[in-house]
Amino acid sequence: MTSQRDKGTLSDQRRAYIGEVRCRFFSRSLAMKGFCINHALLLLCVSFGCCWVEGNYLLSLSQLKLDTHIQLKEQLISQHNDSAYVQRIMRLAKSAEMRSYMQPELDACDNFFDYSCGNWAKINPANDAQPRETNYQQLLSNGLHHKQQKLVEQPADLDIDDTAILKLKQFYASCLRYRQIPQTLYRQQLLEISSEFGRMPALERGETKDFDLIATVAQIKRKYGLDIILRLHETSDPHNTTQRRVYVGQPPQIIVEPNPRTTAQRISHQLEQQLALEREEAEITAAEIVQLETLLAKGMVNRPLGVLAQPRSTSDLSTAYGSKLNLTRYVELSLQRLLPTDELLYEHVPAYQAHLVDVLEQTSTSGLANYVFYKLLQNFYYEQGSSSVVEQCMASSRKLFPELLNQLVYRHYGDEATLRDIDSVWQQIKRSFTDIIEGSTMDWLSVATRGQLLQQLNATRLLINGNSHVNFTEIYLQLEMKQNYVDNLRAVLSYGQRDLLATHKTTLVPYYDAVDNLVILPVSLIQPNFLWSRYYPRALRYASLGAILAQQLSHGFDNRSGWDSQSLKEFGKRKSCFKHQYERLRIGGEYLPPSELQDENIADNTALQVAYQAYMDYLGNLATSALSTEKLPQLALSPKQLFFVSYAQLWCNDANAEFRDKQSLLATRTPNPLRIQGALSNFAEFASTFGCASDDRMNPTQKCHMYTI
Repeated sequence: MTSQRDKGTLSDQRRAYIGEVRCRFFSRSLAMKGFCINHALLLLCVSFGCCWVEGNYLLSLSQLKLDTHIQLKEQLISQHNDSAYVQRIMRLAKSAEMRSYMQPELDACDNFFDYSCGNWAKINPANDAQPRETNYQQLLSNGLHHKQQKLVEQPADLDIDDTAILKLKQFYASCLRYRQIPQTLYRQQLLEISSEFGRMPALERGETKDFDLIATVAQIKRKYGLDIILRLHETSDPHNTTQRRVYVGQPPQIIVEPNPRTTAQRISHQLEQQLALEREEAEITAAEIVQLETLLAKGMVNRPLGVLAQPRSTSDLSTAYGSKLNLTRYVELSLQRLLPTDELLYEHVPAYQAHLVDVLEQTSTSGLANYVFYKLLQNFYYEQGSSSVVEQCMASSRKLFPELLNQLVYRHYGDEATLRDIDSVWQQIKRSFTDIIEGSTMDWLSVATRGQLLQQLNATRLLINGNSHVNFTEIYLQLEMKQNYVDNLRAVLSYGQRDLLATHKTTLVPYYDAVDNLVILPVSLIQPNFLWSRYYPRALRYASLGAILAQQLSHGFDNRSGWDSQSLKEFGKRKSCFKHQYERLRIGGEYLPPSELQDENIADNTALQVAYQAYMDYLGNLATSALSTEKLPQLALSPKQLFFVSYAQLWCNDANAEFRDKQSLLATRTPNPLRIQGALSNFAEFASTFGCASDDRMNPTQKCHMYTI
């Protein structure tokens, strides 16, 4: 972790990160090619992740506030018609970016994270506010959000935009206009929403004795689809798509802020500004809200819906919780139908419901009511005095139209060449993985189990989560947009047809869908010229995109229920090796806690070797005369070394002390520096490529293997 002083100073070393490639040079060159100098500076900032501005000061991309009008008019370097020139510029830019993160003076065989990512924290520091962690995923997310904003702010065109896009643009425009609405009218609209479900005690300055928690949260769920204190979700049965399955239980996990006083102050300010509460009343109410939310969070776990859900009859639920927590009534009121006695409900995180009963007993009726109405109304808050209205309105659009926005980006950037490149890497990764499973290093698996893995591997499909086949015009056909933003919020939240969006969850991270045997890639990964590009060496494509795909493919083997006993025994031996190896790794002077959860570490190790094998196959078919294309200018790395540095930089990150402490308490994932150390130190090809001596930190004598070359 770098000190504030280190991050706040612009040393000669930091000015040298860009090396010989400077924005001034590119500005002159691009201007001669017909590009605007301002655009050239902007584009290079995007390419580098940093930029030279007045006085040669280096700013991180996250610190740089780009003018929206310039963003909307920018011309991409990659669209220039001089392909040789473009390739030279793009490769120089990527080289400068990679070098800016590295500390090549360090020993790669001692600490490859610092060698590859040592300067990341200086360029992308984790602030005490937000973000508390910076990583490549965040840069991809920022790029995606920028592109979404560009597309939404394009003028509505009846000849090009379909009905759903036009309604999205209307929603966004109504949000931008809403800052002109008188505050009294805005507060009146909030009170109207509140009055739909009863009275908020803090607004009435009194106890609400007739408050019915179950009825209120069920009515809110039915009207606006919001999960407050409890969660309800009805979906297709994964084992029989003709049947429906109802989940009930814990809402999405609440992440409590580490400083309750700061949180209470923020909520108190909101209550004063949004609902016109007197300061004293706002402070008391905010303290109660924080206290209750903290209690609720203590009983929550981060568990995907459907995982370990328990089938329960209505009588089972009645026996478990009695009248203290009538889950059957909550479901019936939410769905507006009576439940047959033989219908099964699937209880999500039963331990949370047991914990909730205790919380309800120690919380006053007014405290519960204030919390429920606060959670309801915060979905309609509008910061009229905010300087970032555009950011606020885009956040609201992303929250309510995530699938549509993803499709918009997919249609614009998912060109045939990009999709072909992704599919090509996917097919090569699957072939590489197949070769490994069929190879002699996997003889510890029985023939039957090996055949099962090959069958599953062959059947696994890739899906880019761009909702390309969803007809949003049909889905949003009956949705009516008005001039008033809060009216539009209410309309979208209460729009029943949104339930037709039976798409895969919208996420910014890739994942494996075990139900459908799919590897899901987020649409953010089709953005051009981030992790990989047709202009960059293929080493970068395999080390980033290839490793990501291989990692998720590996998770397809996490379910070992069909394995024979001998294969399971051999798997256990190898898993034990990973367990003991990783618990001996240290970060910040502390050892990793022992853990039986090794699937993620195994997937990291597997992904690296599968992606490397695929890259070696590519290099083996590359003409000797073309090998020079597998290097980057001004970066003294061989193609193999470039592969490993690119892989490591996929995991570059910085986190402030508070975030690290919180992560260490959760202890669910291996910290990024140790993910790099673990995977690379188990791979002999890495040690050979960098000339590591025996028993160097990155080349231990004892190595752990599972699915390996």
